[in-house]
Amino acid sequence: MGQKTCGPLCESMLPRVEKAKKQKAENRKRKTQFLQSQVSEWHKHSNPWSTAYWFHRWIRLVRDKNDPCISCDNPDAVQWHAGHYRSRGAAPQLRYHVDNVHKQCSQCNSHNSGRIGEYRIRLVEKIGLDRVEALENNHEIKRWTIEELTAIRDHYKRQCKEEGV
Repeated sequence: MGQKTCGPLCESMLPRVEKAKKQKAENRKRKTQFLQSQVSEWHKHSNPWSTAYWFHRWIRLVRDKNDPCISCDNPDAVQWHAGHYRSRGAAPQLRYHVDNVHKQCSQCNSHNSGRIGEYRIRLVEKIGLDRVEALENNHEIKRWTIEELTAIRDHYKRQCKEEGV
């Protein structure tokens, strides 16, 4: 067994040093949890200050405003969503990728699991097979930072404002 301290004086300080190390680790853990909870707020599409709100708004009301539902080709839905081809859970790195998100009727998005087979067919027609396969083969690991989310939000907010939306 090795000696933990150099003598009695250091040995008497050891509990305080170990307590300080534990406290520092606990503080680091709390800070990480806090930052993760803050980032999750930026992904809530119901918050008008969030990244998701402005990105989804731009998809539905600017880029795809004249398009029918990507899944069922319905031009007259009661409510429109910004539907993800690869889900946010399966591919969080594609959450704000413009090729992965398209205007979709609420029926297809919320009640029919996105009708992913039809979505893919129309997506290939819209953006081409190479770009669809690039989405399907993207397995990058991504952790969003607040700085990135702020920049994305500000970009799409500006785009919406320029279009009067």
